[in-house]
Amino acid sequence: MDEKQPNRTATMITGFTMLLLTIMLIVFSEHGYHATVAALKLFFEVVFPSLLPFFILSDVLLSTGMVHYLGVWFEPLMRPIFNVPGVGSFVFSMGLAAGYPMDAVLTAKFRKQELCTKTEGERLLAFSNSAEPEF
Repeated sequence: MDEKQPNRTATMITGFTMLLLTIMLIVFSEHGYHATVAALKLFFEVVFPSLLPFFILSDVLLSTGMVHYLGVWFEPLMRPIFNVPGVGSFVFSMGLAAGYPMDAVLTAKFRKQELCTKTEGERLLAFSNSAEPEF
């Protein structure tokens, strides 16, 4: 059996489960509506305001070159201890301040800008991934 082909039984179970969930959402549409409103309210009142400033700050610091400047200063600390480039200090500090999503987003940006290798990016995520202060 080819590993790339999906298992027919698993596909049938997944399809049946999705169909059942869709039917339940139609039958209990009032509960689904209230759950959706509560989820959107939570997102716009808690998640969005707590992450937006960090996204804006990180983009401003990246575009002004401040991250590269800090990377030069922290290279002697970050390279021997964590074996990542000095710009990893920015990801580490933003990860501590903002939590999980920020360090993943910044590491992905660093990979696209070729500021770190794949191995360095994985290592950077491993030690900078932490819960945010609100958690």
